[in-house]
Amino acid sequence: MMVDPRERTILVVDDSPPTCLYLKRLLERKGYRVLTANDGASGARMALEQLPDLILLDKEMPGMHGFDVSRILRRHQDTRGVPILMISSESDTAEKIRGLEMGADDFIAKGITGEELYSKIRAFLRIKDLQDRLRSESDKLNQIFRFLHEPVAICCADDRVLLASQVFLSLMRMPREVATFKTMTEILATLQVPPETIETLRRGSREDTRLSITADNETTYLTCRTAPIRLDNDENAVAYIFRDITKEVETERMKADFHSMIAHDLRSPMSVIQGYVALMASGKTGEVNETQAEFLGSVDRKITEMVALLNDFLDMSKIDAGFVNLKCADLNLGELVREVTADLGPMAESHQIDLSLDLPGGPVQVHGDPLRLTQIMRNVVSNAIKYNKETGWIRISVRVRDGWCRVCVADGGIGMSEDEQRVLFEPYTRGTTQRQIKGVGLGVVIVKRLVEAHGGEVHVVSEAGKGTTFTFTLPLAGTCAPAPDHPETVVN
Repeated sequence: MMVDPRERTILVVDDSPPTCLYLKRLLERKGYRVLTANDGASGARMALEQLPDLILLDKEMPGMHGFDVSRILRRHQDTRGVPILMISSESDTAEKIRGLEMGADDFIAKGITGEELYSKIRAFLRIKDLQDRLRSESDKLNQIFRFLHEPVAICCADDRVLLASQVFLSLMRMPREVATFKTMTEILATLQVPPETIETLRRGSREDTRLSITADNETTYLTCRTAPIRLDNDENAVAYIFRDITKEVETERMKADFHSMIAHDLRSPMSVIQGYVALMASGKTGEVNETQAEFLGSVDRKITEMVALLNDFLDMSKIDAGFVNLKCADLNLGELVREVTADLGPMAESHQIDLSLDLPGGPVQVHGDPLRLTQIMRNVVSNAIKYNKETGWIRISVRVRDGWCRVCVADGGIGMSEDEQRVLFEPYTRGTTQRQIKGVGLGVVIVKRLVEAHGGEVHVVSEAGKGTTFTFTLPLAGTCAPAPDHPETVVN
């Protein structure tokens, strides 16, 4: 990059008029515009007023020392990037180090040759050009960033907000002047975001994390993902990318209300039908022959299946809309598993399936919703029965380790292919093998969502023709579970 002297202003600050005159003539011959000052105070004032491209500064001057001038100019925003070459007749290394620490960029000797001086000036002006260009690009980036249409913020390594779009500031109800003195943790905590969610975001979350913020008695629902980045000065930083999903959540809730109304309106007449079928089957409306009893029993089973499908459909709608209301309490999960196994035992026996249970010797205390945990267990065990083989087997085990309870339901059934496992937790999707058995594919999806709402995880291992092992974890009572993916879930 060539430096055109005609576009450059150099300020010479030296208490020796002959030195000032010599340097002025020397530099003007090369086409530079030269300003001179004969003392430190005048030099500092002229630098702040004229904003030269480079300063030649005498170290030893009466009144204001050259070190003092460089320190003042480095503190001021407008002159912080101006190269300062300090003129000195001394060769003391300690003094040079002191000058560099005060803000000088280099030292030149009093008797420096013209060509060497020109070379140093050209080198430092090239550096200044690069710095000015970087600063200009940075200013442009800041302007672009400020007016982004998405809520985005960048925080430095200590979590302090460096950059923030206006949309982010408006969303957080925070003036820009205040945000620059706040950390992201302080901002989110003020808006009632749980500490676990804040910590998850600080560590880096490439997947969308759902959260809600409350300001001015108004709740806004967001997704956020974070990513580590590096700044120009090689400093670590974190980018926060938010998305306002409040309208989507409201739409989902309206859909959940609509689905709930439909499910209620359908269940009511089916309950009446089922009641009349039971009354007829009991013989109270007249004698029922064997064929009629068989038909009535079939109708009763189909109504029961339809009610179960409606319940699954309604649960899925509520979960998607964040309407899962967990009424949690401390309970013995081992006893709950034993009860579910006893209830489903006759179903396993009717298919000649060997069902065994392995529980710890003492109680397994977890904090959860007993109705939802029962639903989880019934879905998992009934699936193991439905997708099993005649004269097959099921092994249910409960283990406790490191503050977690691990429930494992293994079977020797028909298993699943890799393709079926890939879509296992997608609503309304069923594998080709499973299509032989009726249903809409919501059971395991509901199980996964409910387990995650309790702070646990679900894992499935399966092989076609060799069976499936379904495992889920739950935090023990008194342990701190991770925040659920759906912050709208209410846990009592």
